[in-house]
Amino acid sequence: MNRAIAVLAAFVVTALLTAGPAHAHGGPIKLEVQSDGGQGVNATVTYQNDGHMVTDQVLLSYTAVTPDGRTAGPVRMIASSEGQAFYRSEQPLPVGNWTVTVTATRPSHAQKTVAITSNVLPVQPAAAESSTSTIVIVLIAVVAILILGGVTVLGRRRARRLDLVRPSRS
Repeated sequence: MNRAIAVLAAFVVTALLTAGPAHAHGGPIKLEVQSDGGQGVNATVTYQNDGHMVTDQVLLSYTAVTPDGRTAGPVRMIASSEGQAFYRSEQPLPVGNWTVTVTATRPSHAQKTVAITSNVLPVQPAAAESSTSTIVIVLIAVVAILILGGVTVLGRRRARRLDLVRPSRS
């Protein structure tokens, strides 16, 4: 019995010492392509074998064609600050209905074709500071200065009166 335990322990130790890092990443990649709701094209890149995000730099571009034959691209896609393995088009896709093909050349070749409708998003009004709020801020500052000045003058008058009322000690 002790010999069986010793053999099993030796087997476990050998297996642990010779095990290398898991090579889950690598191999073919998979592209998910969609519109950003406006005139942009987005792509998410994962490994096909395990579904993990591709953290290495991916070289992507897209070409597009409309039903009437107009074309756009190739347009480079760049890494987005919105997430790992998330890429966005460097230039807007012209307005219209498009068949967009995104192609990756590195770390492996992949291609995905989808239908995308490109729209101009409504412009959000800029939050401008109104002249009313500027006037209110200036009035508050003026009132605060007047109050501080008044308190200072009254304090000096009171101090002078107190000096006159006190008997001198000589």
